Amino acid sequence: MKIIDFHTHIFPDSLAERALAALKAHSPEAKSYTDGTLSGLRTSMKTAGISRSVLLPIATKPSQVATINGACSGLMAPDTIPFGTLHPGADAFERDIEMLVASGVKGIKFHPEYQDFYIAEPRYFPIYEALQASGLVVVFHAGKDPGPFTCDHALPPAFREIRRNFPDLKIVAAHMGGWRVWEDVEKYMIGLPIYFDASAIREWMKPEDFVRLARKQGTDRILFGSDSPWFDQASDVHWFESMDLTDEEKDKIFHRNAEALLGE
Repeated sequence: MKIIDFHTHIFPDSLAERALAALKAHSPEAKSYTDGTLSGLRTSMKTAGISRSVLLPIATKPSQVATINGACSGLMAPDTIPFGTLHPGADAFERDIEMLVASGVKGIKFHPEYQDFYIAEPRYFPIYEALQASGLVVVFHAGKDPGPFTCDHALPPAFREIRRNFPDLKIVAAHMGGWRVWEDVEKYMIGLPIYFDASAIREWMKPEDFVRLARKQGTDRILFGSDSPWFDQASDVHWFESMDLTDEEKDKIFHRNAEALLGE
């Protein structure tokens, strides 16, 4: 079976060791299952039987955006789909979006906790308007985070507000719509045309709860994801393969939904 992992992270070889150490310092319980490099991810993918991985970078400072996005073209390969990044504090988001579209990048990633912004504040609406017009996919970290954050920057009611204002924005709410706030996901997000990626949930969500939530949202809006290197891709693939889902549902979640969203 073809498998696309819609939620992975890598770092430049020269920075990977320090980056993993710094992130683990934020979240002492975190484990890493690769060394954080592209080659480490590829080894993991081979073990797990994953065909392609979406790479999701995060600019924690506006000054990082140009460097991260400039590296995207060099990461494009048959087995990797690099996304870009934006920072809500940067002034030149129109230029950054134009550059990403011109280079063939398919989407961007926001992490509202690390980037310290509330996603439904109207002052960020011009960014969403430009992203909506561009056709780029927008992946948001959603819900809580194990790091030292307020964990209230991207909660389900905020996604409902963004969807109301930007009906054509291609939204992916990571971690099944909101990490460890799944009751509110059901209350505020079920039925909205928003994709959920299924990353970083294996240790906190029972399989039967995943199946119920996925079917309520519609299995054509669920994307397989691992959150590598923080989760083991092979273990996640095995977990999803064991789900009480039909072969057609698994096929959608493992790759067909991602292909449709990415226009492939």
